[in-house]
Amino acid sequence: MVGRTSAGRLGVATAAVAALTACGSAGAPPLTHRGDVVPVQAGSFTARDISQAQTAFGVDLLHEVCGRTVGENVLLSPTSAAEALSLLYPAAGGRTATDFGAVLHLPEWSPDLVAAVREHTQALDRLRYDGDPEDDDAPDSLHLSNRLWTALGLEPDPGYLDDIATAFDAEVQGLDFAGDPGGATDRINDTVSEDTHGLIEELFGAPLGSHTVAVLTNALHFEARWAVPFTDTWPAPFEAPSGEVTVDMMGGASGVTRSADGWQAVELPYRDGTLAAVAVLPPEGTGPCAVDVPTLAALDAAEPGRVGVRLPRMRIEQTHELIEPLEALGLPVAGDYSALGADGFISRVVQKTFLEVDEEGTVAAAATGVVVDASAGVPQPVVSFDRPFLFLLTDTETRSPLFVTVVNDPSA
Repeated sequence: MVGRTSAGRLGVATAAVAALTACGSAGAPPLTHRGDVVPVQAGSFTARDISQAQTAFGVDLLHEVCGRTVGENVLLSPTSAAEALSLLYPAAGGRTATDFGAVLHLPEWSPDLVAAVREHTQALDRLRYDGDPEDDDAPDSLHLSNRLWTALGLEPDPGYLDDIATAFDAEVQGLDFAGDPGGATDRINDTVSEDTHGLIEELFGAPLGSHTVAVLTNALHFEARWAVPFTDTWPAPFEAPSGEVTVDMMGGASGVTRSADGWQAVELPYRDGTLAAVAVLPPEGTGPCAVDVPTLAALDAAEPGRVGVRLPRMRIEQTHELIEPLEALGLPVAGDYSALGADGFISRVVQKTFLEVDEEGTVAAAATGVVVDASAGVPQPVVSFDRPFLFLLTDTETRSPLFVTVVNDPSA
């Protein structure tokens, strides 16, 4: 781990962990410790490599979830899930680390990887805006947070704490899961709600177990207004898998289209150019869940053109228990996570998501929690998204898969 050989950093981190474990009752504010942010030098990996790994992981996860929800809408945040899981990656050892990296499409944890993840974190953090989003001159905004919540008495490896502080800008808070699991869970939920501007009110609907060792969370909040707003809305048919439905179809906007292998993508920019939506229409007779990484890469590399766009209004909220899909992908639920400071196994991975798309822009939020328990102007032609399609939200620098939506029925 980065920083493990530094005696100075080791002493600081150990003292901070000791202070954290001395935290009093659940009624007192939790003590916060940030591992040391250590110097890292860019290597062979980049922020774009991290986003490509998140895309590959996201496509794998999408296929698994789609297989369990045939014909339904699916709203996931691959970036949120990957970030929360990646917080645990440097705590893994031996075969567990190898399998964990394979699921995330990441190489072995190393200083080079720490530097690339840090570059990716900083690129997304530059999109953060803490002012009033309703202001006329407010920029588009993405708010990202990564956190580790530990049981009192847990002593994570200081090098691990340095790694997640350096790579993910993550802080650690100690909570009394054993003595007050309800209060500890409330603290996590309240923080997630704050980080998502109230869109994800409760990540965990019931108190976590008293044997909880650690919880790793990621939260995303996305708010952006179209560069070219939609100007008209009317009732229109949509060919859902269950039959034709009527949706509120928006028109009057335009975007950049690319085509490959029968798939057609239209990128819709938001107003300051730092964020974008990409709507992907599959070939006739093919469902959006069939998308794969080569198709997305081919679309990204294809020659661009201008088109008008018709897109349905959407408002989707979902909760996903992801432990089974992730196990199917090879996630080592029980394994060597000794750098956390205790034996443990992943008992839950839960994600909650929210997406609202209207004539003015898009608001989206996601939160993912990984619970570790103790062992025990309209040009022509027009592309009309009037049958099942994919709707992706990304940033324009790293192209991270912030949100991916399978829209089978916008009226649902």
